[in-house]
Amino acid sequence: MNKKLVIRIDVVSDVVCPWCYIGKRRLEKAIEGTQSSDNVQVKEVEIVYHPFQLDPSVPVEGLSFQTYMKNRFGSNFVEKFHQVEQAAQSEGLDFDFSLLPKAINTFILHRILTVALQDGIQSQVKESLMKAYFVDRQDLTQENILVEVMETYGWTAEKTLQIIHSDIATDEVKEEMNYYRQLGVTGVPFYIFNKKYTVSGAQSAEVFMEILEKVSKEMELEMVVGEVCDIEGENC
Repeated sequence: MNKKLVIRIDVVSDVVCPWCYIGKRRLEKAIEGTQSSDNVQVKEVEIVYHPFQLDPSVPVEGLSFQTYMKNRFGSNFVEKFHQVEQAAQSEGLDFDFSLLPKAINTFILHRILTVALQDGIQSQVKESLMKAYFVDRQDLTQENILVEVMETYGWTAEKTLQIIHSDIATDEVKEEMNYYRQLGVTGVPFYIFNKKYTVSGAQSAEVFMEILEKVSKEMELEMVVGEVCDIEGENC
């Protein structure tokens, strides 16, 4: 009987990063492909998400997305981001940057995700928040929307509101962001496989699968290899 292998993937990302959502889909596709492969014995992957803010200067109440993007990227930002929308569509995601209501500060969302990790539901919550923002185009600065998202996972309104209106997980989020900043992470998504191999950007599913296969084979052979694999790609 083959020994069950568990690969850990640490993902540094932001909820409002489009390439992070696209990369999430591609990684999931790679994991599914690897798990169904006869050549690789990966049966379980543990994913842990870590906080990153694309723009911490955005106020808590948010800004008009159209105004924010025009100020940052110019009046033709929709055309500039058409490539991102096409990439998202190829992964089954319906992006339309002309319809997003707000640019938001994601610090509160990262605190929610930190507590969600403690509750064992972080990956599911991450998906729900990104879908709510990019696909459903909801305003995640609204408390009732966050309450509704978290009720899906058994959180009471009181629990969600307590996190929003307190400093719960504030220190943890700040420490993590500082830690990865010191590691040199300046763009997201950023992936670390088994605390050894790093991948920057929303790589193709094929690239992710190659890394998963490499890591799993090393685990099978119980090898300790000193080389570092750094790959760069599209990011925010």
